[in-house]
Amino acid sequence: MAPQVLSHHEIEEFMQIRQNFRDAHQADSAGIDSDVTSYLDWLRLATRRGLVCPILLAIAAIVLIPHIGVALQLKSVLWLSFGIVALSLDLVWGKAGIFSFGQNALFGVGAYAYAVAAVNFFPVTHETGSSVIVAVLASAVFAGAMGYVLFYGRIGDVYFAIVTLAVTLVFYTVMSSTSGPEYHIGEALLGGFNGIPSVPSIALGLPGNANNAEFAPPQLLAFAICLAALLYAAVKFIVTGRFGRMLAGVRENELRMELLGYDIRLLKLTVFVISGGIAGAGGALFAAWGTFVNPSLFSLSQAALVVIWVMVGGRGSLLGSFAGVVLVQWISDSADAVISEQTPLVLGLLLIVTVLLIPSGVLPSLAKLARRAVRTRRNGDEGKSHTAALANLSSDTQMAFDDLDVTPTSKGNMRAIEVKKNFGGISVLRGVTTDFGGPGVHVVIGANGAGKSTFFGVLTGRHTATSGSIELDGVEVTTSPTYKRARSGLGIKTQVPSLFPGLTVAENLALARYRSTAKHPSPHVRSTLATVGLHLRMDAVVSKLAHGEQQWLEIAMVLTQNPSVILLDEPAAGMTAEERLATVALIHQLAKSHTVVVVEHDMNFIRALNAPISMLHQGAIFKRGSFDEITADATVIDAYLGRKHATQR
Repeated sequence: MAPQVLSHHEIEEFMQIRQNFRDAHQADSAGIDSDVTSYLDWLRLATRRGLVCPILLAIAAIVLIPHIGVALQLKSVLWLSFGIVALSLDLVWGKAGIFSFGQNALFGVGAYAYAVAAVNFFPVTHETGSSVIVAVLASAVFAGAMGYVLFYGRIGDVYFAIVTLAVTLVFYTVMSSTSGPEYHIGEALLGGFNGIPSVPSIALGLPGNANNAEFAPPQLLAFAICLAALLYAAVKFIVTGRFGRMLAGVRENELRMELLGYDIRLLKLTVFVISGGIAGAGGALFAAWGTFVNPSLFSLSQAALVVIWVMVGGRGSLLGSFAGVVLVQWISDSADAVISEQTPLVLGLLLIVTVLLIPSGVLPSLAKLARRAVRTRRNGDEGKSHTAALANLSSDTQMAFDDLDVTPTSKGNMRAIEVKKNFGGISVLRGVTTDFGGPGVHVVIGANGAGKSTFFGVLTGRHTATSGSIELDGVEVTTSPTYKRARSGLGIKTQVPSLFPGLTVAENLALARYRSTAKHPSPHVRSTLATVGLHLRMDAVVSKLAHGEQQWLEIAMVLTQNPSVILLDEPAAGMTAEERLATVALIHQLAKSHTVVVVEHDMNFIRALNAPISMLHQGAIFKRGSFDEITADATVIDAYLGRKHATQR
């Protein structure tokens, strides 16, 4: 049979069908690739935020439960309850820098709350899941009440630790004194030092279902593993997000956080409440494990033990909380089997060894060893960065400033009216009245002790004026705290660079960005960083930067806030001649659309600014005028510049 010959039209139609098929196949492949990429991106994000590893570890641990004995199962539940309270301390201490000696008090409140609720509810509801919720809420509420008094009372860090320890000991004394039958909550007798016995263990199910039963040891361990994994994942998710970066800012530098517009008291209170709820969950698990609670939960030794767990495991590592519990308790149990009743001695020696040899803790030390090779390679380039930046300074400066696009939130005006400030019987400011209108540059000078720092402190809200008033953009802010003034349009650069030394350049800018009123990053921030080469060092830790680089980074952070009034306290201090020229150029550019107030000692720097000068002397405005007028005034020379300056003119 002769082969069939296709016509030209049929061949074209066939080719078109084949091309359509190929296009469809490519589209399907692209769609599949896109779905796979999206899935992988989500998986990477979930892993980074701590949502994957806890689940995998929990599954692996649950699989192993049938293969271990009942005694080890119960010991594991106990250690997990300890690990949860250690996790709560690691959150507030390791991540937010708040050292609390009272986490075991919150742990004990949760245990007692669970015991009381379970004794009263279980005969009716036949479940204790609601009792766990009661324990979490009770500890969180107590932490909120205590934290509000302490944080909003502006108590110092050391006193916070002392007060929380005192609260723990007060609980110990009070609960030990409740042995009479009159001390009860519903059906639960508090029992004094004998505690509350016969506490129901964990029983989950629908309330009122009589078939609900208390968990056997394997089920209780599975519940404890799931609870610990859930809490760890929740904390990891918190600290790897925006709120976690804010906590890092509080830990690194509370003052700069306030100057950026953050209410650090609210941040501290929030994280303390969260930690209280976590500690309460651990306390509930402890009470369910032992079916018994007593005042020893509030003892001094227990308070110290929580701190030891975190220190040994590694403060700030989160996972180190559980590792510290396992290591410390295993050593304690092993030592007690060899030398009876010497656990405190063993713990003391363990703490000393940790502080002297591995102060960062076990897990961070191991991680540091693993990263040592990578860090060595990175350090090779760090010494060159600042030199390269200075080499490009003169050529890049004008180009960078030409790109500035600053749009302040308001016209920019700050006014002080008869401001006085007394410290005890000493009058530092004696009725300062001045007006910094904008846009433009204003300079404040004065000898040491003239009141410049105090005046700046009153303007920023770090000091409260004894009398008089402060206005920012026409709104009185005399009694407003620092963070509210920053939110209203005040940017402050301190004399000594106030940064977050343990964070990277990018993280410093991100914290400033969170409180910015601008919808999009302004080019002038990028230009400021580019001027000294910091745009190439976004991943560099700030503590490794040169002094001049730190000065410029702080200026960039202030600019990120998009303020209307910018206060610069000795912005050129510690800078090289090239950096000072660049700083003068930056200030002049900013002055086109901002009100910039500069406090400075360097008369050459002040001359370059070419701005009106206000001179403070003995707590009052002594003289106003241009640079030439100020430096030519005989009284100014006598009071501030000195005769040497007069002979040099």
